[in-house]
Amino acid sequence: MSTLEKQYAEELNARLAEWQTGSLEPPARFADMRTLIAVTIAFPLVALIVGWFL
Repeated sequence: MSTLEKQYAEELNARLAEWQTGSLEPPARFADMRTLIAVTIAFPLVALIVGWFL
């Protein structure tokens, strides 16, 4: 194998090991989703309620 193929194989093995250990991403938490929930659910709901009475 050429040097480039060896480097590629080593890098691939290292990334596969990282992926298998689960160290690439921290686990998702509800606190991380607050902004998304506020933008997609809470703000439109408030706008509907306010709009109903205007």
